Amino acid sequence: MKESYSLLSILFFAKFSLYLCRPKNKEFMKTKILLLITILIFFITGLKASEKNDTVSKKETPAVLAPYHWNVIKFNPTPMMIWQNVTNITFSYERLVTKDMSVSLQLGYLLFPSLFSDTIGNIISITSREKYGINIALDYRYYPFSRNRRPAPDGLYIGTFLSYYGFDFKNNFDILHTNVDQNGSMHGKINIVNLGCMLGYQFIFWKRLTLDMLLFGPSLSYYSGNFIISGNLDPDQIKNLDQELVNKLLQRFPLLSTLFSNESLNFTGTKTSISIGFRYSMQLGIHF
Repeated sequence: MKESYSLLSILFFAKFSLYLCRPKNKEFMKTKILLLITILIFFITGLKASEKNDTVSKKETPAVLAPYHWNVIKFNPTPMMIWQNVTNITFSYERLVTKDMSVSLQLGYLLFPSLFSDTIGNIISITSREKYGINIALDYRYYPFSRNRRPAPDGLYIGTFLSYYGFDFKNNFDILHTNVDQNGSMHGKINIVNLGCMLGYQFIFWKRLTLDMLLFGPSLSYYSGNFIISGNLDPDQIKNLDQELVNKLLQRFPLLSTLFSNESLNFTGTKTSISIGFRYSMQLGIHF
């Protein structure tokens, strides 16, 4: 397009020059020559400005590098390290949707440590335990190619995420210091929903192996919980148990302090709260 424009301009200029150079009187010839020089200067200046603008435009919009591959399957050992349990298995799948954007899905099974010791408040004795949890996360990532030397998903990324953590536990117990056998149970559910943004860096080695480090992930978090104690316990015993159970729970999960106010540390009941959360992780993967 640029070459066609230049050719037409040259032809127009040549034709116009021949017209101006037709023989006339000397004064008229001088005027024509000055006009010809002015047009020539304007024409050359315009071509140089056009070339300069094209160069700047090319520099401002560098080409997005083509990815080596479009998929990554990753294993997340972070829950194993946090909960110190090798059964906490979490995997994720990342898929490029354009050359510099991707979406990912994470699924995991969580088995957190025991919340309570065998005897609580010298009132009950735990006889059996059931506990499990799950985590689900959806991520959107953008890899700013102007800051990355290799194609996505290698390099710096920014994005948003939506995650869910669900925990469920049930402990059966015997009531101590009674003349007859009495038992009961404690059942609790905890749900955490996080909506946030993230900043991280993903390395790709030999175009196949990946190391994904989510370094900064603040979020707005919604906590909800439902806790029930059933059994032949009098009000005083339940009150003492409430205090002891909340203390134990906060020792294991300090972030759950948002569910329990300092004025009313009750374990039983339904509770909801909104707070600030944080997400970080390290994942190892295969790029294919």
